[in-house]
Amino acid sequence: MPGFGLFPVWAVHIADGVLSWPWLAGGFVLAALLALVGAWRLRDEEVPRVAVLASAFFIASLIHVRVGPSSVHLLLNGLVGVVLGRRAALAIPVGLLLQAVLIGHGGFTTLGVNSCLMVLPALLAGLLFAGLCRLPGLRRPAFRTGLILITAPLWALSLVYSAALLVSNLLQGRHLSAWNTLDAAWANRITLHPAILAAILAATVAAALLERRLDHAPEFALGLVVGELTVLATVLLNAVVLWFGSLEPETGPSLALILCVLHLPIVAVEGVILGFTVSFLARVKPAMLGWETAAVARHRPVMEKE
Repeated sequence: MPGFGLFPVWAVHIADGVLSWPWLAGGFVLAALLALVGAWRLRDEEVPRVAVLASAFFIASLIHVRVGPSSVHLLLNGLVGVVLGRRAALAIPVGLLLQAVLIGHGGFTTLGVNSCLMVLPALLAGLLFAGLCRLPGLRRPAFRTGLILITAPLWALSLVYSAALLVSNLLQGRHLSAWNTLDAAWANRITLHPAILAAILAATVAAALLERRLDHAPEFALGLVVGELTVLATVLLNAVVLWFGSLEPETGPSLALILCVLHLPIVAVEGVILGFTVSFLARVKPAMLGWETAAVARHRPVMEKE
């Protein structure tokens, strides 16, 4: 695959020399606008929290998990978005800059694009978390089980389809340069096969029953949903940028597909991590979740177990 090294491309952050200049310029402009919104009326007491989350975001990139010929790592942009809200637009670019300078992960010309790819899902996570917290039904086990029933098959279908698409094109002996027109027929048949759908349904029901049996705090399901959706959004945005903004359009689709397949396992892992983190913060430091205002205090029962 000319022009690209294995690790820089398959990592979740895009490296230098991969994207065309309009995407690079647009990334810096949008990242600057997001940072301005994040810095609006920033209070002195918020600065330490932004610094702590930027550090956690950077440290997460040091823990790599080997997947096939490359490796992936935790993102934690969902956690940053839940805790910081719009201030995530300040913490994440700092973490990305540290990654580029200290460990060579990502790049300098792509710092704007990578910031947007991580900040936008983080902002979505903050809004989604705040919205779900206002729903009184979150205290009910049936509502939390419903969240599991929605996110589990979404992740499973994404994993099966991406893996089937990758394997089918490899088995056909198609060179990566020909993947700008992917053959999706076999992947469609596999994903929609009744046996596959039945297996996914059974696994989803088992996951929901396990969540009920473990009797986690109500916040666990909330964090699980937000964490999974945040990583899915991040991977999807990254794939779109690689698909349409690559300097080598003939390899863009293949890179996007490989990135999706490699990072889908991280979706489930990050969901579980954010679930436990939100449950922990709800018990020991609810202020980190913004649950100390009078408006949120009316919904404080969400922190109580049934």
